[in-house]
Amino acid sequence: MPNLKTVVSRSPGANAVRRFVTAASLLLAFAQSVTPASAEDPSALFREALRQDLMGGPTGARLAFDMYRRAAEAGLPEAQFNVAIMLDSGRGVSPDMAQAATWYARAASHGIRRAAYNLGQLYEAGQGVPQNVDLARAWFKASGLPAARAHLTAIRSGGAKAATLSAPILIAPTYGELIGSSANSVELVWTARQQPEGVRFFVELLALVPSGSSEIYSGFVDISSLNVALSSHKGAFAWRVLAVARRGGRYAASDWSYMRTAAN
Repeated sequence: MPNLKTVVSRSPGANAVRRFVTAASLLLAFAQSVTPASAEDPSALFREALRQDLMGGPTGARLAFDMYRRAAEAGLPEAQFNVAIMLDSGRGVSPDMAQAATWYARAASHGIRRAAYNLGQLYEAGQGVPQNVDLARAWFKASGLPAARAHLTAIRSGGAKAATLSAPILIAPTYGELIGSSANSVELVWTARQQPEGVRFFVELLALVPSGSSEIYSGFVDISSLNVALSSHKGAFAWRVLAVARRGGRYAASDWSYMRTAAN
């Protein structure tokens, strides 16, 4: 493995009801807006999933989840959001709040505002993710939705805090994961515990080449997911995230994680 450069310091129940109620308008709105597509197209999978979903019943919900999941894995943001909703609610699949949070984060990285809002609720309540009011605030702000204002006003306490900065936890892609050979971007997802002071996240993504490494992206964000263009890069990649104190430059870095594009 080539050497990598070193970085330069630089109430749950009610919330859940609101998450599921707000999902319905997105489902129907996208169903009306998509254009015709071939049977193998993620948009076509999504439309068929909607048809099964709206028919109701456990069988329809299970079929819908399977098709949403396939479209989501192909990178369709609306499908990613619907996968999150179903994992969140336990409809058509066993509930899994951690997976729901990951899919919300992936959808939110594409600008799905409801996903950002719902993820803020999960961080506020500590459901499926560590309770982290700083990330809750960041996701509510990122959503830009009027409903988020009440949450931003209500959040008071930072909750339990570690004595020192803790490193972010990388969630997706998983270590060694294969991503599609045709993928032109990647959704990076991480989480973090409540920090003892304000932090921003510094994200690095490198392409690994025979001569060492080539930087694809580096920059600061306040939230916990990012969609990064891969451009023409293929092969192996490495990424990590640092929690960097807003004052003083202290930081805690995750380990590097690796992924690779699948062979054509």
